[in-house]
Amino acid sequence: MSKPKKAAVPAEAASQDLSPEADQFLASAMEEFNVRQKAMREEWRFDSYKQWGFEQLSGTFRIEYEDGKQLLADGQILGSYSASGNSWEWGWHNPYVDPAIARDSKVVKEVAERLGLAYVTTGMVPVPNEEFVSFLCAIGLKASNSIGVFRGSAGPIDVMILLKNPRIVEKAAKASRKKAA
Repeated sequence: MSKPKKAAVPAEAASQDLSPEADQFLASAMEEFNVRQKAMREEWRFDSYKQWGFEQLSGTFRIEYEDGKQLLADGQILGSYSASGNSWEWGWHNPYVDPAIARDSKVVKEVAERLGLAYVTTGMVPVPNEEFVSFLCAIGLKASNSIGVFRGSAGPIDVMILLKNPRIVEKAAKASRKKAA
C-alpha cells in the first residue's frame, strides 16, 4: 500500500470544518498508520510473502512465506477500493461482506459520526487518489486499534483488511501416505 509522505490530511478531507478533537484524531491516525505499516513490512515481512488468504467465515487472515512459516492474524474487512471506479466502499455498507467480519468497520463509522467525518459515514466514497485510500485506511486503523491494514487484490477490487493478534506458526507438513500392498 502506498503511504503518504507526510502526516497530513488530504485536501479533499481538509476542506471539511473539523473540531479540534477531529483534527487531532486525523493527524494522529496518519502518524500511527505510517509507523504501523512500516512495522508490518519490516517485522512481519509483508513485503516478502509467497501468498495470502482471508477466510471470511472465521475471520482468519493468513500469509505464507517461502521458508514454510505462516503469519496468522484476526482480520476484519475495513473496505474495498476500485481504482477503475475511483471509489471506496466501507465494509459495513457492502452487502457481500458478512456483518461479523465488518464489525471493526462499523466501529470506525461510529467514531467518525462522533467526530463529524462525513466521508467515513457515507457507504460509498469517491476517491481522487491513492493518498486518500491511505488516509481512509489510517482512520480505520486508529479507530479500530488494529496493528495494520493489508491491501489484497480481489480481481478488479482491492480489499483492505484490518489486522489484530498476529502470530507466526510453522506450516504443518503433509503426512506422506503409504500405499497398501
